[in-house]
Amino acid sequence: MKRTLAALFVTISTPGLVAAQDLSGGVTLGYGNHDIAGQGLTTTSLDGRVKLAFANGMTLGVSAGYLDLGIDGAPFDISANFVGLDAGYNFGNGISAGVYVEQLTGSVSALPIDLTLKSIGAEVGYTTGNLQFGAHVGRTSTSPDINIDIDNVGLTAKYTPSEKLDIGGAFLRATLSSGGSEIDIDMLGVAAAYDINPQLSVFGGVSRTSISDVDVDFTTMGLGVGYDLSSMVGMASIVSLEVARTEVSLGGGSEDLDTLRLGLTFPLGGKGTEAPLNSVADSIFNPRHGAVNAALTGAF
Repeated sequence: MKRTLAALFVTISTPGLVAAQDLSGGVTLGYGNHDIAGQGLTTTSLDGRVKLAFANGMTLGVSAGYLDLGIDGAPFDISANFVGLDAGYNFGNGISAGVYVEQLTGSVSALPIDLTLKSIGAEVGYTTGNLQFGAHVGRTSTSPDINIDIDNVGLTAKYTPSEKLDIGGAFLRATLSSGGSEIDIDMLGVAAAYDINPQLSVFGGVSRTSISDVDVDFTTMGLGVGYDLSSMVGMASIVSLEVARTEVSLGGGSEDLDTLRLGLTFPLGGKGTEAPLNSVADSIFNPRHGAVNAALTGAF
């Protein structure tokens, strides 16, 4: 994972990429304290993303992330790392098209085998005024092979009515098929971020993930505040605090996962990101292409 994150930062700093016409993104260091049914959990995370647009119409995106989940009293940890690449072309009339590849690997320290999800797909976008729309389709394979095919589709929208306000929405569906049976996992979410003044901002989001033919739903809500430290520390940086809750509904009963998140974000480019990369809002503004991956990103 360290090599993956190193590759991200090398990519960001490559002289040829600095010549990009437009650059946006950021890096967030995160810490989370969680509680579900009296069981304490802690998470530490590092997430980075950069999007580059060149004068010739080409675009390039790189993202990477790492999360470590500790369970109070348990003799093992759960960790996950993610890397994604996308390349595309902006046709100059508001339409863009491209391809993406993503890899998510999860591991349990007590087990000798990791599970890796590898995704590949195509995406299109359309921008008109302050509105942006996107769509993607793709396929995910597993390593080791667990004999499950996963097809992904997604729709995204973003509206920027002013420089201070961003509103976003996303719908993702993962269709799992095996032995002639299919299950759909759907995630639907909305988010917003608002700059109260040059130093203070607020952000929030809500998403709902459901599994077809199974009475299971996950509803995640998060609300946070960010404060710009740039004038104090002499470099672009934002500290954030978010409170979040994920309600897990199963068979008529429910449990709540309560979360308190801290983040330190270093914006890249003039815009940076709408919200910290470890927030519920960012998991909706910039969702990963798989519904399960996007839902877990919001919850943890």
